[in-house]
Amino acid sequence: MHDSKYSTSTIVTANGAAMRALRAYNQDPRRSQDTLLRVKDELTIKSAAADITPKAKDEALRCLEIIDLFERNENALGLRSMALSAPPNFEAIEIEGVMVSIRPDFIVGGGGKNRVGAGIVRVAKAPDPAGGKMPETRTRRGEIRREMARYIVAMQQLLLEAQKGALGIPDRDLCFVADVRLGERIGPAPDHAIRLRDIRSACRQIVGLWEAVQPKPALFKKP
Repeated sequence: MHDSKYSTSTIVTANGAAMRALRAYNQDPRRSQDTLLRVKDELTIKSAAADITPKAKDEALRCLEIIDLFERNENALGLRSMALSAPPNFEAIEIEGVMVSIRPDFIVGGGGKNRVGAGIVRVAKAPDPAGGKMPETRTRRGEIRREMARYIVAMQQLLLEAQKGALGIPDRDLCFVADVRLGERIGPAPDHAIRLRDIRSACRQIVGLWEAVQPKPALFKKP
């Protein structure tokens, strides 16, 4: 809450090249492999450039890893048969007095009777199941990712409902998170309604605490 209220820097989105490639590939009904191959070639050349900075090189290599993971897990994710299109530029929605920005990667059609869903490709590494040394650690991290995904699915439903039918009738069963690192497409939880209540409750708590959040002394120090 503190960092949201007193943000001091612009948020830079990581993995941009990989995400742009995955969006373009999955929004194309043909699923042309050329889309991914072209970006991989560009990233390979970029990462090998003599004048590249260490930070830019790490970003390029990370994007290459993400695209490779997607290609390896594409069948398991099951996106190829889905009708995916580019989403509009959604405005933030109000949930119990809190303005929340939700940015899906896809609008999902094909549900019949003008039903619509939304989808997100999750590529973030943390918590990384593959990084755990013990089987129980890997299992626990995987469950954390699945739990996060189920809440994201619930938030996507709230986003679609806030559009008042402009895109179609929201269908939670058409909402998903495709977790590239787990190789799973995660839909609504069996207790989906409870997730919706939890999100609304959390937003009410934020409203109640917002005014009491004070800036950290470090914010007043001169650079």
